Amino acid sequence: MRFHQGSFLVSVAVISALGIARAECPNACSGHGQCGSHDMCTCDRNWQGSDCSLRTCPFGRAHVDTPKGDLDASLAVGDHSAIVVDGSTVYPYGTSEGYPFMVDSAGTVMTNTAHDYMECSNKGLCDRERGQCECLPGYDGAACQRASCPSNTNSLTPGSGIDERSNIAFKIFNGRSAFTGRAISNAQVNQCSGHGTCMTIEQLAFLDNSNTYDLWDKKTSMGCKCDPGYTGPDCSQRECVSGVDPLYTDDSTVRVTHTTVRFETSDASALSGKYSIKFYDITGEDWLTNPISISSTGVINGKTHCESISEALLELPGEIIPTVECSQTVIDTNKGVEYTLTFTGNPGHLRELELDQYLDGSRSTVSVSSGTLEIGVHTKVVGESKDYFAQRCEGITVKILADSDNADNSWTSANVRPGSLGYLSGPAGPLTAAEKKLLKKCLGDSDWDPENNVEVANWDAGVVVENDGASSYNMIGAFPHAIKVIPVESTQDYNVHMPGSYHLVWYDADATDKEFRVANLNSAANVVGEADEMYVYTTQGTVQQMGWGTEEEIADNSSGGGSSTRVVGYFDKSSNRIYTNYDTSCNSNPSSPNPRNHVCVKKGDKLFVVDSCWGRGDQGAGTVSPIFGGTALNECDDSTVPSHHSGNIYTVTKVFSVPIGSNSTTTPSTTVDIVADPTAKHSVDTNIIEVSSSFPFRGLEGDPENSNTSPAGAGRDTTWSDNTGVVILFHFTPHQDGSYEYVSECSNRGLCSKDGVCDCFDGFKFVEFPYSAVLHVHRYTGHDCSIQSILAKAKSR
Repeated sequence: MRFHQGSFLVSVAVISALGIARAECPNACSGHGQCGSHDMCTCDRNWQGSDCSLRTCPFGRAHVDTPKGDLDASLAVGDHSAIVVDGSTVYPYGTSEGYPFMVDSAGTVMTNTAHDYMECSNKGLCDRERGQCECLPGYDGAACQRASCPSNTNSLTPGSGIDERSNIAFKIFNGRSAFTGRAISNAQVNQCSGHGTCMTIEQLAFLDNSNTYDLWDKKTSMGCKCDPGYTGPDCSQRECVSGVDPLYTDDSTVRVTHTTVRFETSDASALSGKYSIKFYDITGEDWLTNPISISSTGVINGKTHCESISEALLELPGEIIPTVECSQTVIDTNKGVEYTLTFTGNPGHLRELELDQYLDGSRSTVSVSSGTLEIGVHTKVVGESKDYFAQRCEGITVKILADSDNADNSWTSANVRPGSLGYLSGPAGPLTAAEKKLLKKCLGDSDWDPENNVEVANWDAGVVVENDGASSYNMIGAFPHAIKVIPVESTQDYNVHMPGSYHLVWYDADATDKEFRVANLNSAANVVGEADEMYVYTTQGTVQQMGWGTEEEIADNSSGGGSSTRVVGYFDKSSNRIYTNYDTSCNSNPSSPNPRNHVCVKKGDKLFVVDSCWGRGDQGAGTVSPIFGGTALNECDDSTVPSHHSGNIYTVTKVFSVPIGSNSTTTPSTTVDIVADPTAKHSVDTNIIEVSSSFPFRGLEGDPENSNTSPAGAGRDTTWSDNTGVVILFHFTPHQDGSYEYVSECSNRGLCSKDGVCDCFDGFKFVEFPYSAVLHVHRYTGHDCSIQSILAKAKSR
């Protein structure tokens, strides 16, 4: 056979080409990698597979960690420190078979090792053709890294339910299987039912009084922030209007919100401008009034400021505020105005109103022509939706009286009995022996420890003994009683001048005819000739005086040793922030092995914060009146008069700490002589409790208003109260027994429809007469079912 040279060259080329083909990587690495030795592909980033034809899906922090198993086929699962499969397409830097992975790439030990990064966050399958995650029902995002927000739209997703209002409906999958391993259309439909906003748990926490959520899932756990008037996990349920239960007969009055606003200038006749009031209804929706003009005299064009405010509030749409009362006073001589709003038509707990004085944007529209301006808002009476004191002490009425040695029994700081501001009296004089016995029985057990109850009344006295090395004093104890008093004579529906008020009570056997001591005075008259006669309501909840130490509660000091350290705080009037001497948060203060605070504080807890100008005291032994951890603690609101509006129950919204500042300290027991060196004073202002309403009085620091300024060596004050507050905190734990939610949707006398309309109940009652039977139909009417009308129909026999 003859071979042409050209034919030979072609044949060689073909054979060479075939040899090269046999040595190529699969599919030439699909154009997404480089062919290397041993006919293996090294895939480009985000591609994988033997021929680099498969996509890698996005990674996210795994909702649930799962061990990867025996990746290297060694018939054993290595621990977290053994790196295997180094250089793989999915894990180019290698990975471990076991969990947790305790170190980073630099070998640094990590403290938070859960929820490692995984493809599709371990909550989805990867579509290798498209490189997209198909998420399990309930998860969303490119890497399935976040939870889905619920929707009221039904879907074909397994487990979503068939009800049109299902709260577990998530994605529409165009009629295909919900989990096939191939990504298809999975757009969220009707998140939060169109009546809310889908937010991360971090965002939701911040919207709740600026709280902080900083756990691993802060950007992955999702929830609905419902619009006002809507509720439910998916915001699909309408809220109905709330009202007072018409069968709530324990009280003749209910506690509605009393809010005081103060515009005060340093110079007379200097105030002018306009502002608006932002009112929050019981659902939390805000309503802004039209601009309201203000002047130094409280009168503009012959109209008082209260008249202008009332008109603006009543003009809000939908009768959001059906009725309101306003009273005002002019400060000094034309130095501004203070007014109090009583929301008689809006029962229940309301968020504190706000003032908008920036109607032109960043420029304040309220100003003074000279001097300074102070604006404050505080709540005198906190409105309530739930009554924790629903049990009346039948057969007894009392008066709340101030206590001193004065002839008219008016309170003065020099004569007050340490530990209290007043006492309980009978309506016409001291309580009789029978009345005292009955009251003890009603008060009962204050600490839910029957082993320490006393007398045949089986009750707690709520007292603790303090000793200064020379004398003993009966003081308010670790578990005082709490009572609510209601005027015997009151108007129907609401008595705006005398709402029910709360008092902390303890028993001093040495105070003849004044044994039942009260820690705070009433909001009205507290002298014998003017005080109102009151019904007494008790609670099964527990009040605990807060302290710091290793003991379980505030302890007796009858032997003259050091007093138990109290948790005290200071705060400004019209502020909702308490600066405490110790960290009271439950996160920082475990209950064991050494209890601190004796009871810690967390969001949602309730506090009594009373104006505790109760007499002189000091933490150490051997000094005069060693009570409460302070020196001259008889200073009150305005330094001379105890506040008559300190009997509120405050709800904690936030407990936190801030970094220490240049004028701060974290050591309340620091001894300083602030008379010799005023700059030595450093306040404890790093531990903070925020509550739901601003305070109507000021809680003083121990210094400088009430420091002992005697010459050195003559009893000069160098005690620890110089850098902390003097107001003692009392923790209140309600009890479900004896409590009643009297302000609620449809006033507890109807059902809320899906359209947000109350369907009021009907009730029937037969009354027999000699010749006829009268059928009384009790129908609850009104848009909130709060009105009870009686229809009578005679029926002859």
